[in-house]
Amino acid sequence: MKPIACDRDGRHWVLFATGSTLRARLVRGDAAPAVMDLAELVEAYGPLVLSPARPAVGGGYAVFADTVDLVASDPGTASVEQIDQVAAFAKSMVLLMGPRARPA
Repeated sequence: MKPIACDRDGRHWVLFATGSTLRARLVRGDAAPAVMDLAELVEAYGPLVLSPARPAVGGGYAVFADTVDLVASDPGTASVEQIDQVAAFAKSMVLLMGPRARPA
């Protein structure tokens, strides 16, 4: 099962990897386009909430975790696209937590 993300308007998206790009496909709700890069999804409809249930082996969460690990451990070898994907996800998490979670 692929990971599911829910956007701020309640639409559900399946996250998947195509080569080194993380993408999302709309599975519940209405949006155009129905398939987009993760960074575009976060920009247009973020923040996203990821479902913790049923992590995929060999794809989905595992691919994203590998991308985060690469960016964190050796950013010099990560592509600009991979860094953008991790930054977009981190931004969605910060926006989700809101101003209460930010240090004074």
